[in-house]
Amino acid sequence: MSYKEINLRAKTPETAVTEVMYEIASLRADGIGLLRINIIYEAGEEIDTETKRIVSQIIKQLKNMKQKGTIQFFATEDSFRLSSTEVVFLQNKYPAIFSGHPSREGETFVFVKL
Repeated sequence: MSYKEINLRAKTPETAVTEVMYEIASLRADGIGLLRINIIYEAGEEIDTETKRIVSQIIKQLKNMKQKGTIQFFATEDSFRLSSTEVVFLQNKYPAIFSGHPSREGETFVFVKL
């Protein structure tokens, strides 16, 4: 199973997109097919405005990458709540990763299938 999980270190939307693009390029070169991006915020609180902006920018960039064919698809925390087609695929292809609920307290996430 080729899978990697990262904790986003960037604190602004622009640097977050750069960090994600670097990770995707790096994983593609290493032959890894699935990436989980963890975006951490203060546990027990609502997601703050800056974190929402970071997630929004990352999603926007991933949509562009999907349209260009750079990635196959991505799945957000909302995709898991809605049991989207992408989530069903991930759960079937990587059952060990998705045996429990993927969310954790104080973070949101995005899965990217390369």
